[in-house]
Amino acid sequence: MQLNQYMPRQSAFSLLFSRYINGDITERAWAKLMHTFDKEGLSATERMAYARFMSEMIDESGNGRLNVPSSKEVKDILADLRATRN
Repeated sequence: MQLNQYMPRQSAFSLLFSRYINGDITERAWAKLMHTFDKEGLSATERMAYARFMSEMIDESGNGRLNVPSSKEVKDILADLRATRN
């Protein structure tokens, strides 16, 4: 179910939480997401972008499965993104 079509515009976190409540995100995937969101050094903008990215991944998968990147993968991706901004 693509919630974007049926719900008014909401924050990326709210949308991701709605997907979790609806069963589109497993407990294991949710725990991995929360681990990433709780990391120190992650800015509010980066958290929102990550939430939006993960929600879009659910839309694109078509099967509701979410493959959450490992903590190290997220750290590496952020390092690359931050390097391009400087």
